Amino acid sequence: MDIKILISQMIMLFLIMALGYLIFKAKLVDEKFTKTFSQLILKVTMPATVLSSVLDLTERQPLGDVLMSLAIAFVMFFIILPLSGLLLAKIFRVKKNSTGLYVFMIIFSNVGFMGFPIIDALAGPVGLFYAAIYNLVFNIAVFTLGVWLVNKDKGNDTKFDIKLLLTPGVIIAILSLVVYFINIKPPAIICSTVRMVGSVTSPSAMLVIGFTLAKMDIKSIFSHWRIYPWTIAKQLIIPLLLWIPFSAIIKNEILLTVTFILFAMPVANNAVLFANTYDGDSKLAARSVFITTLFALVTVPLCVWLVQFY
Repeated sequence: MDIKILISQMIMLFLIMALGYLIFKAKLVDEKFTKTFSQLILKVTMPATVLSSVLDLTERQPLGDVLMSLAIAFVMFFIILPLSGLLLAKIFRVKKNSTGLYVFMIIFSNVGFMGFPIIDALAGPVGLFYAAIYNLVFNIAVFTLGVWLVNKDKGNDTKFDIKLLLTPGVIIAILSLVVYFINIKPPAIICSTVRMVGSVTSPSAMLVIGFTLAKMDIKSIFSHWRIYPWTIAKQLIIPLLLWIPFSAIIKNEILLTVTFILFAMPVANNAVLFANTYDGDSKLAARSVFITTLFALVTVPLCVWLVQFY
């Protein structure tokens, strides 16, 4: 991983995020626009990015690496990260009615809005292909385990609805895998169109993060002491500990880069959406998104720099 490219990309993305912050503060956009624009990204441009990552592949990836990425994603999202979250909740003495949300925020990082732009810059279409596989499992986990965790804090008994998985992101991710495995080659005009639509995802996603941060009360955010050690654990300690087994198991350099970067990302924006939807602690979720997103400017390059000495 080229640390200079990563730092440059992080700074560029944060400048766009800052622009989004200023745009919202200047009242050029509002809450309604933010929600609509977010839906446009999630349902149109991000799926196009995922599909484009497959269509732009110049060579097929080893089947073993593809299957390994799927296996790692399932193990991480359903076993390792949930257990890590529970352990950290005990260490930091998190209240019982907040444990589910804390575990949720350890498991689900900002794979789409921040992870995809960084992976695109570092690893191109091949990296995005593997990121799309992780994102597929992410969506399965967030609408099953994620929903249960947020409801757990309120003692709600929530039944899983398969319709929750029928989102454009999941459907396109599955379609992309089908296109890849049966080696479909659409006309060049189709590939170019999909690529053009997907190309707006990175700057648009960072603008949305800026819009979201602009809605928060800055003073109250920095007063919550537990977020700081928790952020260090999530974005430095866990990724660095995972690097040891990752580097021993994963021999594909691009897959290793994607895996490491995605699990070093800040808390996913949908933590706030889920907390609002299921009557969770939305203020805690918003604080965590804000702090971890700001810290990512330092923690992600620092993680990459440190693993170069391993």
